[in-house]
Amino acid sequence: MRMDDLQKGRLLVFAQFGLIIILALFPDSKNVNPQAEIAGTVLLFLGVILLFAGFRGLGKSLTANPVPVEAGALVTTGIYARLRHPIYTGLLVLTMGLVVSGGVWAQLIAWFGLLGLLIYKMRWEETLLSAKYKGYAAYKSRVPALFPKLGSTK
Repeated sequence: MRMDDLQKGRLLVFAQFGLIIILALFPDSKNVNPQAEIAGTVLLFLGVILLFAGFRGLGKSLTANPVPVEAGALVTTGIYARLRHPIYTGLLVLTMGLVVSGGVWAQLIAWFGLLGLLIYKMRWEETLLSAKYKGYAAYKSRVPALFPKLGSTK
Protein backbone atom coordinates (compact mmCIF):
# COMPACT_ATOMS: atom_id res chain seq x y z
CA MET A 1 0.00 0.00 0.00
CA ARG A 2 1.40 3.38 -1.06
CA MET A 3 0.98 6.27 1.32
CA ASP A 4 -0.37 9.60 0.08
CA ASP A 5 1.37 12.96 0.51
CA LEU A 6 -0.47 13.90 3.71
CA GLN A 7 0.40 10.55 5.33
CA LYS A 8 4.04 10.89 4.28
CA GLY A 9 4.06 14.43 5.65
CA ARG A 10 2.62 13.27 8.99
CA LEU A 11 5.28 10.56 9.24
CA LEU A 12 8.05 13.10 8.58
CA VAL A 13 6.62 15.50 11.18
CA PHE A 14 6.34 12.64 13.71
CA ALA A 15 10.00 11.70 13.11
CA GLN A 16 11.06 15.36 13.33
CA PHE A 17 9.35 15.89 16.68
CA GLY A 18 10.69 12.56 17.95
CA LEU A 19 14.25 13.67 17.27
CA ILE A 20 13.61 17.08 18.85
CA ILE A 21 12.21 15.39 21.97
CA ILE A 22 15.24 13.10 22.16
CA LEU A 23 17.52 16.15 21.97
CA ALA A 24 15.50 18.05 24.57
CA LEU A 25 15.31 15.16 27.04
CA PHE A 26 18.93 14.03 26.71
CA PRO A 27 20.53 14.31 30.18
CA ASP A 28 23.02 17.17 30.48
CA SER A 29 26.65 16.56 31.33
CA LYS A 30 27.55 17.42 34.89
CA ASN A 31 30.71 19.30 33.87
CA VAL A 32 29.63 21.70 31.14
CA ASN A 33 31.95 24.57 30.36
CA PRO A 34 30.26 27.87 31.37
CA GLN A 35 31.08 29.41 27.98
CA ALA A 36 29.39 26.45 26.27
CA GLU A 37 26.30 26.97 28.41
CA ILE A 38 26.19 30.65 27.42
CA ALA A 39 26.74 29.86 23.73
CA GLY A 40 24.06 27.16 23.87
CA THR A 41 21.59 29.54 25.51
CA VAL A 42 22.28 32.18 22.84
CA LEU A 43 21.67 29.58 20.12
CA LEU A 44 18.45 28.51 21.83
CA PHE A 45 17.12 32.07 21.89
CA LEU A 46 18.23 32.75 18.31
CA GLY A 47 16.47 29.56 17.20
CA VAL A 48 13.27 30.55 18.99
CA ILE A 49 13.37 34.00 17.35
CA LEU A 50 13.78 32.42 13.90
CA LEU A 51 10.97 29.97 14.61
CA PHE A 52 8.53 32.67 15.64
CA ALA A 53 9.52 34.93 12.74
CA GLY A 54 8.85 32.00 10.40
CA PHE A 55 5.51 31.19 12.08
CA ARG A 56 4.40 34.81 11.97
CA GLY A 57 5.51 35.29 8.38
CA LEU A 58 3.52 32.31 7.09
CA GLY A 59 0.26 33.36 8.73
CA LYS A 60 -2.61 31.24 7.37
CA SER A 61 -0.17 29.19 5.26
CA LEU A 62 1.48 27.76 8.41
CA THR A 63 1.45 23.97 8.75
CA ALA A 64 3.90 21.45 10.21
CA ASN A 65 3.08 19.11 7.35
CA PRO A 66 5.21 19.78 4.24
CA VAL A 67 2.09 19.52 2.06
CA PRO A 68 1.07 23.15 1.30
CA VAL A 69 -2.19 24.40 2.80
CA GLU A 70 -4.96 24.36 0.18
CA ALA A 71 -5.89 28.03 0.72
CA GLY A 72 -2.29 29.09 1.42
CA ALA A 73 -0.23 31.64 -0.46
CA LEU A 74 3.43 31.80 -1.42
CA VAL A 75 5.15 34.04 1.15
CA THR A 76 8.29 35.85 -0.07
CA THR A 77 8.41 38.86 2.28
CA GLY A 78 9.71 39.44 5.79
CA ILE A 79 12.03 36.67 6.98
CA TYR A 80 11.06 34.74 3.82
CA ALA A 81 12.89 37.36 1.74
CA ARG A 82 16.11 36.14 3.40
CA LEU A 83 15.42 32.41 3.93
CA ARG A 84 13.09 29.94 2.25
CA HIS A 85 12.91 27.78 5.39
CA PRO A 86 13.43 29.92 8.52
CA ILE A 87 11.45 27.45 10.64
CA TYR A 88 13.83 24.61 9.73
CA THR A 89 16.80 26.91 10.35
CA GLY A 90 15.30 27.91 13.70
CA LEU A 91 14.85 24.26 14.68
CA LEU A 92 18.44 23.45 13.73
CA VAL A 93 19.86 26.46 15.61
CA LEU A 94 17.68 25.83 18.67
CA THR A 95 18.58 22.14 18.85
CA MET A 96 22.27 22.90 18.31
CA GLY A 97 21.89 25.13 21.36
CA LEU A 98 20.67 22.08 23.28
CA VAL A 99 23.70 20.10 22.08
CA VAL A 100 26.21 22.83 22.98
CA SER A 101 24.71 23.67 26.38
CA GLY A 102 24.12 20.01 27.24
CA GLY A 103 27.77 19.09 26.84
CA VAL A 104 26.94 15.56 25.71
CA TRP A 105 28.49 15.04 22.31
CA ALA A 106 26.44 11.90 21.71
CA GLN A 107 23.56 14.33 21.08
CA LEU A 108 25.26 15.20 17.81
CA ILE A 109 24.07 11.88 16.40
CA ALA A 110 20.44 12.88 16.99
CA TRP A 111 21.16 16.41 15.71
CA PHE A 112 22.66 15.11 12.47
CA GLY A 113 19.66 12.80 12.16
CA LEU A 114 17.41 15.86 12.48
CA LEU A 115 19.52 17.74 9.92
CA GLY A 116 19.21 14.88 7.42
CA LEU A 117 15.49 14.56 8.02
CA LEU A 118 14.88 18.31 7.61
CA ILE A 119 16.92 18.41 4.39
CA TYR A 120 14.89 15.51 3.00
CA LYS A 121 11.63 17.14 4.18
CA MET A 122 12.68 20.50 2.71
CA ARG A 123 13.52 19.04 -0.70
CA TRP A 124 10.25 17.14 -0.87
CA GLU A 125 8.34 20.22 0.32
CA GLU A 126 9.99 22.31 -2.40
CA THR A 127 8.83 19.81 -5.02
CA LEU A 128 5.28 20.28 -3.74
CA LEU A 129 5.64 24.09 -3.56
CA SER A 130 7.02 24.22 -7.11
CA ALA A 131 3.99 22.28 -8.34
CA LYS A 132 1.54 24.54 -6.46
CA TYR A 133 3.04 28.01 -6.98
CA LYS A 134 4.07 29.31 -10.40
CA GLY A 135 6.60 31.76 -8.92
CA TYR A 136 8.36 29.29 -6.65
CA ALA A 137 11.20 28.44 -9.05
CA ALA A 138 12.20 32.11 -9.36
CA TYR A 139 11.91 32.58 -5.59
CA LYS A 140 14.04 29.47 -5.02
CA SER A 141 16.73 30.75 -7.38
CA ARG A 142 17.16 34.05 -5.52
CA VAL A 143 16.60 33.16 -1.82
CA PRO A 144 18.82 30.66 0.05
CA ALA A 145 17.19 27.69 1.77
CA LEU A 146 18.68 27.55 5.28
CA PHE A 147 21.47 30.11 5.68
CA PRO A 148 20.84 33.78 4.85
CA LYS A 149 22.97 35.82 2.50
CA LEU A 150 24.51 38.84 4.16
CA GLY A 151 23.82 42.23 2.66
CA SER A 152 20.91 43.44 0.57
CA THR A 153 17.99 41.30 -0.61
CA LYS A 154 17.99 42.86 -4.09
